Amino acid sequence: MTRWLPALVFALLVAAPASAVNVKRLDAVTGASVWFAEDHGVPMIALSASFPSGSSYDPSGKAGMAALAAAMMDEGAGGLSSDAFQAALAVKGIRLEAKCDRDYTVVTLVTLSSNAKEAFRLLALALNKPRFDPETVARVKIQMLQEIQAAREDPAAVAEKGFYSLYFGPYTYGRPVGGDPAGLSSISAQELRAFASNHWVRGGLKIAVAGDAGAAAIAALLKSTFAGLPETAPSLPPPPFRAGAPGVHTLPMDVPQPAVFFGLPGLQRSDKDFIAAMVANYILGGGDTSRLMTDVRERRGLTYDVSTELVPLRRAGLLLGTVATRRDAVRRTIALVRNTMTRFASEGPTDREVTDAKQYLNGSFPLSFTSDADIAAQLNVFQQEGLPLDYLARRADLINAVSSADVRRVARRLFDPARMTIVIAGTLPTVNTEPANTEPADTEPADTP
Repeated sequence: MTRWLPALVFALLVAAPASAVNVKRLDAVTGASVWFAEDHGVPMIALSASFPSGSSYDPSGKAGMAALAAAMMDEGAGGLSSDAFQAALAVKGIRLEAKCDRDYTVVTLVTLSSNAKEAFRLLALALNKPRFDPETVARVKIQMLQEIQAAREDPAAVAEKGFYSLYFGPYTYGRPVGGDPAGLSSISAQELRAFASNHWVRGGLKIAVAGDAGAAAIAALLKSTFAGLPETAPSLPPPPFRAGAPGVHTLPMDVPQPAVFFGLPGLQRSDKDFIAAMVANYILGGGDTSRLMTDVRERRGLTYDVSTELVPLRRAGLLLGTVATRRDAVRRTIALVRNTMTRFASEGPTDREVTDAKQYLNGSFPLSFTSDADIAAQLNVFQQEGLPLDYLARRADLINAVSSADVRRVARRLFDPARMTIVIAGTLPTVNTEPANTEPADTEPADTP
């Protein structure tokens, strides 16, 4: 499995303001999209590459295939065993990791520029000649199964897994990203090899690189690393089985503080209202001064944190929220979330809320570009979302162009509590002893979480 190297931590602390990032497209890997940001501030090179290999591509009955393949990427390649491969990374201070989400397997490579040839050689070996030794596969499976078992004791993990399963159904996005015991246990080394050969490909590959090298040198490194992969691309998974299971669903757990995941149909990144939805989401639940934080935490003291976010998947859009509170306050907290959402959809935002949201979204954005690794990762997200090369330069103007009327329209479009899927991981009192939620927000007594 991936091992973090303390010697590389300093590379994550180097400032690189977003406004100073100059991104260009490189014609370096046939079939792939390649973006490059040259930066000679520190002698580092970072790569983030997304393969069409997320959990939505897992074969039927093999939940966890993509995640297991990703976990095996630094577990031996070519003539190097797992130990030998990781030793080769460590001796040069190279960080290589692969993580799977619902749409992609994202590979991250961070290296000193003086070690770039060796770093990219090892990455090429991992991608083109993975070993998948049966004994190593068995060891990594055990680690993943232990993680699944541990997650069963975590209310937030249980609520999240249950939410996606209920919201999207049993296929594609409804599958657990890390797999399940039956699926993982059934996967053979041979099946992993076949999956990697079909999904670690140039077709649909998205590569972002930032750091201390010229375009010609980066192009040569990328060509030597990725040119040997198949150019074909796997078929896009089918649309989700469904988009929502409105109502309240309880997953019993004997815990003092249940976790709640709630969600509504959202927007895909290509939707013309997505930027306005970013502003609307920040006002509702995206920041420390959001309406949900004010109503649920500040005025009632029912939680330490409540938040919402936009989740733009390739085949669906989702507005996802989370909150945790004590057992005897769960029903009341859910009612407050619904009421706050209803008021926002009905009344719309104030001009001050819109101004503050836009200032935050623009002002905090440079924090996503504080190192070459951050730059590569953020650019790769833009690629995944199908954004144009000049989005980085235009983003602030797009946000500033959002009006209060735009936010009001989008809030009415999105924030409908009747469509909300709510999943509670925990056990609620048999008798509802919570006070009715009928008093105005500014007069209701505070509780203690």
